[in-house]
Amino acid sequence: MPIAISAYSGNKLEQAGVENTMDLQVIDPSLVFTTNSVVGQPYLRGVGTDIFSPGAESSIATFIDDVYQSRSYSSLQDFFDVQRVDVVKGPQGVLFGRNAAGGAISFYSNKPSDELEGKLSVGLGNYSKQRIEGMLNVPLIEDKLNWRIAGMTSRRDGYVENLHSGTTLDDEDYIGLRSHLQFYPSDDLSLLLSVNYSREDSTRNLGIYVDTSSGSSIADGFGAIRYDDPYKVAINENSRNFSESLGVNLSAELQLDGSIIKSITSYRDAEAEVHLDLDGSQLDYASNSPNFGSETITQEVQWISDNDSNLEWVTGIFLLKEQADQQLNVALTFPVPGLSDLLDQPDGNVVTKSFGIFGNAKYTFTDEWSLSAGLRYSKDERELDFLQTIMTASTRQVLANNELKQDADYEALTPRLVLEYTPDEDTLAYASISRGYKAGGFSTNTFQSNAFDSEYVWAYELGLKSTLWEGRAQFNSAVFYYDYDDLQLNTIPPGSAVGTFQIVINAAAAKVQGFEFSSTIFPVDELELNFSAQILDATFEDFSALNPNEVDKGEVDRSGARMPRAPELSLSFSAEYEWQVADRPLTARVDVRHESEQFLDPFQDNAVERDQNTIINARVGYDLSDDMRISFWGRNLADKEVVQSSIRVDGLIGTVQFFAPPRTYGLTFEMNF
Repeated sequence: MPIAISAYSGNKLEQAGVENTMDLQVIDPSLVFTTNSVVGQPYLRGVGTDIFSPGAESSIATFIDDVYQSRSYSSLQDFFDVQRVDVVKGPQGVLFGRNAAGGAISFYSNKPSDELEGKLSVGLGNYSKQRIEGMLNVPLIEDKLNWRIAGMTSRRDGYVENLHSGTTLDDEDYIGLRSHLQFYPSDDLSLLLSVNYSREDSTRNLGIYVDTSSGSSIADGFGAIRYDDPYKVAINENSRNFSESLGVNLSAELQLDGSIIKSITSYRDAEAEVHLDLDGSQLDYASNSPNFGSETITQEVQWISDNDSNLEWVTGIFLLKEQADQQLNVALTFPVPGLSDLLDQPDGNVVTKSFGIFGNAKYTFTDEWSLSAGLRYSKDERELDFLQTIMTASTRQVLANNELKQDADYEALTPRLVLEYTPDEDTLAYASISRGYKAGGFSTNTFQSNAFDSEYVWAYELGLKSTLWEGRAQFNSAVFYYDYDDLQLNTIPPGSAVGTFQIVINAAAAKVQGFEFSSTIFPVDELELNFSAQILDATFEDFSALNPNEVDKGEVDRSGARMPRAPELSLSFSAEYEWQVADRPLTARVDVRHESEQFLDPFQDNAVERDQNTIINARVGYDLSDDMRISFWGRNLADKEVVQSSIRVDGLIGTVQFFAPPRTYGLTFEMNF
């Protein structure tokens, strides 16, 4: 396939101990995945966004069984009964569904088969971890109707000790269910009805830690208790992370004479509620209680060629309608005599309607050369209903109301051109040019009088994929160059006065260039080696901004500065070896991920910089029988303290940090029947 893609089978994900989207970055060096409470922030090749608003979408699209997930909190997925996960780099849009400016992460679950089978997996670990997965596949009517149901639950205590309340933070309490019903009315038609449900009620990703070595917090001047250990805090608020989602999809596939028609119809309802102690102390000072909601309907139809012609093609349409809302509840109780308490409630509702028509044709001129050309037209309409209320927290006396109703339309043509060269069946070289587009929209985090515009990227890529030594070695490499215009950033507009709030504007142009390499080698039948690397140069080309935490420096020209979440070097390595013990396989595997330092905001602020880090995971498994296996595993074996995300707001909360998990270990028992 002439595209930069990393495909991970469900079996490989299990062997690598990848349980959720966050874990994916351990085995894929092009991916950086951070969070803001329930909000996922995926970055590929330095491209992504930290903007969360019902009037904006991620630069990296998330798909579950070909269904687009519009909200950023839906990008945080726990894996169970997974067939594979594809990480696709670069602009997408001429082959399927929703367009994406920087890439896509697609999850595919296992579908029903015609065999009666089941699976049970039980995992136990430190921090009282309990993870149970189950699957049952039942053929109901031979050759006509098959059903598959899968589910999982994961619970554990928190990594972070709250020494003020005697409880823990960053715990886990998650449940997920999925059902597929496959029906074959005829030899040419198949229907798949899918229902998925998930619920979480925990404090995952809410273990807030205040770094007193940088930034300034009002709470520190009034006796806030701090610790040097990032996994020890003293907070008075009862933090909570609650989310719930329900999705229903109907997929149909009709085989015609020389072509296939596919239809994907989906409905999704999702909501989330969070309560976070913003000051990270035992003082009753600052908190935020955001609420999110989304109701989405999508319809996609594809018409795909299916013959032996030199011309292959696909064309389709995509429709989306979403009603999404977000309310923040930022409460400030100033521990200063004479200053009143405040409650800031920006409440936004955005209706988005999207239409896309796309097509791609590939013509094979000779056994070695082929050319693909694709084009997409996208149109997005958004309607905003926004009200920001500022009041006293104790008496609810309204101090200000800022109301705004707006609508905005965006459209774009995004082409893709690919030249392929296949000198033999084991080698593919390609050159591609594509244009990416992400629609503009509205920020609802504070009052912003104008919508922000769309961002665009031209992407150029050269790639080489080869298989050597009779299939014992696979090598993939790519060099790429992105030219970004009108990059959407959460920043302060040029020329603004000191004290201006950050808003979303088209603040910058950017250049992203780099090299990727991945390899899989089997030196002997028992040993598998994987090595992947990314060298990245992602810089702003036209960006001037005031860092609100360094107002004394004034407005700074940041052209040539590194973009956030774009490490210059990322590496991943794994080795897996299999022995025969008592005529049964014993497998040992180690995974290593290394990344260089990176900034977590667009201002190159050292206070919110993630240091270079190396994470080591390992797993040893033994087949007790043909149907039973036990595995012992450990993650972050060196017990590194890695900053997951960081926010700096001087004068209010200072520099707050959220850390990735410490060392964890445990065992998993699996049984197939």
